[in-house]
Amino acid sequence: MKIARVLLVLLVVVFASACNDDQLPPSAKYAIVKGVVVDSISSAPVANATVTIDSALVAHTGSDGSFSIANVPSGSVDYAVVAEGYKNFNDSITVEPSGTATVTVKLSH
Repeated sequence: MKIARVLLVLLVVVFASACNDDQLPPSAKYAIVKGVVVDSISSAPVANATVTIDSALVAHTGSDGSFSIANVPSGSVDYAVVAEGYKNFNDSITVEPSGTATVTVKLSH
């Protein structure tokens, strides 16, 4: 019975330490990246384009070409935009903690 109690206490300690939030960055270290994707010649909005930040955060543009991605880690981030009929676009941007970065992406054919 004593061994069972010791094992139970050890399991509780292990699970409690695994739930430590210190490994997650505070929410103040996140930002928002929003923008619009347009055709480089006509400036018409590009709907259904895929916007990817740091190969992990993904959004699709609406019919007006706009997108918004929350929970972007602050600092320098790479982003890519892919849309059918257009050349792939890659760039980077620096985002400030708790801020909003706005980009306009002009895709060419």
